[in-house]
Amino acid sequence: MADDEPMQERVRAIGNRIAAVCDRKELVYSFTVVKDDDVNAFSLPGGYVFLNDGLVKKTANDDELAGVIAHEVAHITARHAVKRFEGGVGLQILQLATLAARQGAAARGVSVAAQAAELAYARQDELEADRLGVKYATAAGFDPKGVLTFLEKLRDLDRGKSHYLPRGVVRPQYAMTHPYVPERLRAVKEALYGVADYVDYLNAPD
Repeated sequence: MADDEPMQERVRAIGNRIAAVCDRKELVYSFTVVKDDDVNAFSLPGGYVFLNDGLVKKTANDDELAGVIAHEVAHITARHAVKRFEGGVGLQILQLATLAARQGAAARGVSVAAQAAELAYARQDELEADRLGVKYATAAGFDPKGVLTFLEKLRDLDRGKSHYLPRGVVRPQYAMTHPYVPERLRAVKEALYGVADYVDYLNAPD
């Protein structure tokens, strides 16, 4: 767990505002910052949301951070991990959720973060989480354009990285465990403005 209590408190405060307006208020949500430079975030069943401090430092303001947290909360409210459980990757998800539920905060963050980069949601799950993230950020009083501006940062970060890595090397970045950034930009623009730019349709994968 990141040894930065002001950062932890900032994430918890924003997360609690998002949780208060989400579609599964019956859960008790936990928001934890993990000490890791990679720009990454993930969530697990039961209300557990983890953000690497590398990601938190990349956000320009609370609106961008709220957009990331809202996206992760949306994965929980839409039960995307449960769908993956039913789809055949349930053992790993169950193990991660058990770690998150039973271990102390520090051990939980380190143990779960070490494995969570292996999880990646399906394309439609990502798009649904983005649309819900816009909804939750707006309802919580944040500027939902923060979702868009942070995705643009992810796009730029991804452009600067080689996609050809040595065999066995894993790059657990947010743009990788949360794929399809151009398509996600298009979906967020549609959620915000009702329409996307023509260039977004050209760049979206088939």
